[in-house]
Amino acid sequence: MLLIFSTIGRAQSYLSYGLAFNGHEAVAEKRTSFEIGSGRPICLSGVVRLEFDLNFVSYNHIYFGYILRIVNENQNIDLIYDQRASLFRVISGQKFFNISFAADAYRLYNDWNRLAITLDLNKQQISLSLNDRQAGSTAFAFKGNCFRFLYGANDDERFHTRDIPPMRLKDIRIFDNERLHNHWPLEEVSDTLCYDISAREPARVKNGVWLKPGHQYWKMIGAFQLNGNAVTGFDSRNEQLLIAGIDSVVTYDLRQNQHPRTAKSAKQENILIGCQGIYDTLTNRFYNFYIDHRKLATYDPSTSQWNKTFPDTILTEYWHANKFISPLDTALYIVGGYGQLKYKNQVQRYQLRNGHWDTLSVGGHFFPPRYLAGLGLNITGDTAFIVGGYGSMTGDQMLDPGAYYDLFAFDIRSKTFTKRFNMDSVYGRFTFANSLVIDAKRRQYYGLVFPKDSFNSRLQLMQGSLDKPVYKLTGTPIPYSFYDVQSFADLYYAPGAGKLVAVTLLYADQELHQRETSVKVYTIDFPPLDPAIETSAVVPQKGFLYKWLLFIGLLLVVCILVLWLYRRKRIKLLTPPITVSNSAALTPAVTTAEETPDNDLVDVMPEPLSVIDDEADPLPPAESVPSEEALPIPSQAVMPARSSIRLFGPFQAFSEDGTELTGLFTPLMKELLLLILIYTVRTGQGITSDELTEILWTGKSAKDAKNNRSVNLAKLKSILEKIGNCMINKKSVYWQFQFNEAQFSLDYEQFVHLTKTHGVVDRSLMTSLLKVVESGAFLAKTEYDWLDDVKAEVSNAVIDISLAYLKQESEDPEFVIRVANAVFFFDRLNEEALEFKCKSLVMLRRYSLANNTYEKFVKDYRDIYGEEFYKTFNDVIKA
Repeated sequence: MLLIFSTIGRAQSYLSYGLAFNGHEAVAEKRTSFEIGSGRPICLSGVVRLEFDLNFVSYNHIYFGYILRIVNENQNIDLIYDQRASLFRVISGQKFFNISFAADAYRLYNDWNRLAITLDLNKQQISLSLNDRQAGSTAFAFKGNCFRFLYGANDDERFHTRDIPPMRLKDIRIFDNERLHNHWPLEEVSDTLCYDISAREPARVKNGVWLKPGHQYWKMIGAFQLNGNAVTGFDSRNEQLLIAGIDSVVTYDLRQNQHPRTAKSAKQENILIGCQGIYDTLTNRFYNFYIDHRKLATYDPSTSQWNKTFPDTILTEYWHANKFISPLDTALYIVGGYGQLKYKNQVQRYQLRNGHWDTLSVGGHFFPPRYLAGLGLNITGDTAFIVGGYGSMTGDQMLDPGAYYDLFAFDIRSKTFTKRFNMDSVYGRFTFANSLVIDAKRRQYYGLVFPKDSFNSRLQLMQGSLDKPVYKLTGTPIPYSFYDVQSFADLYYAPGAGKLVAVTLLYADQELHQRETSVKVYTIDFPPLDPAIETSAVVPQKGFLYKWLLFIGLLLVVCILVLWLYRRKRIKLLTPPITVSNSAALTPAVTTAEETPDNDLVDVMPEPLSVIDDEADPLPPAESVPSEEALPIPSQAVMPARSSIRLFGPFQAFSEDGTELTGLFTPLMKELLLLILIYTVRTGQGITSDELTEILWTGKSAKDAKNNRSVNLAKLKSILEKIGNCMINKKSVYWQFQFNEAQFSLDYEQFVHLTKTHGVVDRSLMTSLLKVVESGAFLAKTEYDWLDDVKAEVSNAVIDISLAYLKQESEDPEFVIRVANAVFFFDRLNEEALEFKCKSLVMLRRYSLANNTYEKFVKDYRDIYGEEFYKTFNDVIKA
């Protein structure tokens, strides 16, 4: 197993490599070239195919230029990018060929694209494909069979050029009659000569920017002094790091490759030591807060002004507390901290809308008091993960303090802590910088760890799992001067720029008259890699060892597979066949509510069903199941056969083949789509550009808002193309969501049609409505200010129609329970739904389930209203 993991680790190291090209953003003599066959042309025969992976570097202004020049004797075949038309074109000399094609904009900048150029010397023909799709072909008279391949800039006397787009390349392959002739992976970390791994053919590199070192080594991008006790925050929407002192705010724009740092004068008379900063992307405001006085100052980037300052006071009792802003209730949460010889475990909340502070009463597992922990918020914004820290079980510094190596999840909705696991401190004792970066796709987190018992300390990036107590250290260490209350470190992630950002602050001695903060900013490309492993992987002398490890690992896998197949075949031969008569059918066993333990009984508001396992046993219809837990599965829960977007339950998007594409939507993309979609379906018109700007880009200049809107609409259109059968279109002044009704499913449109066109509330209408709403509450776990009215409108419609039906239906208690459950999705304390549900359960003789439904309702009523429910169980079932 160790041998297998060794080879797997090496395979994963190839996820981040290639060669980046300096384009128009660099002076002419610093632009990048990669030349194959420049010393001696490569001679081939028959059908020649050149393949390579390409993408463009984001956030540049000029993308026009030559990607590749193929030189055949004294003639050239050029692949260029026409920025004005957003097309790749093929030319020769002064002639355009009839080959031009476009690439998916999102994939071009965020993923690798496989380009293949086929030179058929027999048929005298050139053809191209992009990502395995044909892009065109044309006749061409080749002169001989020898070629040079010149990527980017080149100094050839006849074909000299400096016009190149900012691009990246990897895995260049040349095939001769379908046989691999050359392969340049471009895994190097330096050097100006790059050797093909098949035939040791050299290629020349000039001004190359190798990608792999950027994933291995932290790079310092700034070191400076700020007056006062600085605080930091990160605008993840615009990918800007903000660092505030008492007289200025420094901003690093991570999307800018050159001159990313700017500074603005912004007076704030005092920033107390112990203050912390945080940026709220919901309101585009930078906050500086002081926990002891429960005060918060707001910085408006558009006006470069703070709205208040803080008076001098004693030292804080909440050093190194963790913080986050929840999108569920737009509130600032503060967890833990240390001061006055006490470790804290309180969860404090500041409601940004009304300025109210409170300390929450939390439940679940006991969360030991601590500071120097790492905290990160999941992508849906409903769970905070807290790992590690230093404290004591009692909170008293004098009673057995020590480091924690555990991971807790804090559920923001229920206000409960859940301990996930404990980790082993195999790398020695360590504590965490303030924030974690959560990788939701891989269920991982990244945090900065350091030993707290040394001033000349080092920050080390740690990669851990959210589900298992495993972790590893990666990247190079960062020097960190740690002096407890006079030091601070934080970690952020800029997804568009593809970088992790680390910030360290060292405050001057508070006894000095002039208070200053030493600030250092570092970045590393994401995902980070271990330098030791990666460097050794490219050393030629060790290649033999890795080949043997790979061979042994594959041999073990084959042996295990053969044994498994042999055992399976043997069991099959020994197992007698099962015969089923024509008059009988196999029926899956169903566990009734009476057979279920009390603590597993169904909740008043059951969770929506979202995915059905195609290989699972089929469930019987609702009418035949004697248990509420086996309620009928709505048709929306089955993976759609056509492309769809679902708004009932969690937001989900599926392509035509059933592939879920929800993960392609960033928070901004999701909100932009929902605005256009809901306004279109709800009003029949859509939404104007001004309304979009007012909601999404308020405070920005007209020019910036227009640029942001154009870029994000282009990205959104690209995602909708992947979903298929739907699009964003502008009609008159309105942006509209349009779709093919025969090939696209939109549950919200079905809901609006049912609620607006119904005449009589009958069984047919109720059945159709349940198919939509049984998937869950409308846009569960999605919260925006503008969405509140829409949610209220949907909830009122569901409740009104459902209760109107319940008042006339009494013959089918199973169906009544389904309707009542639909009401509970939208109003968990609806008394009429409780009465109908409990009476129906009594009619079905499910007395214990009826009583548990009532008890759960009473508990929720008490938790929400702070008083006892005024009806007894008998009152409810006799109502």
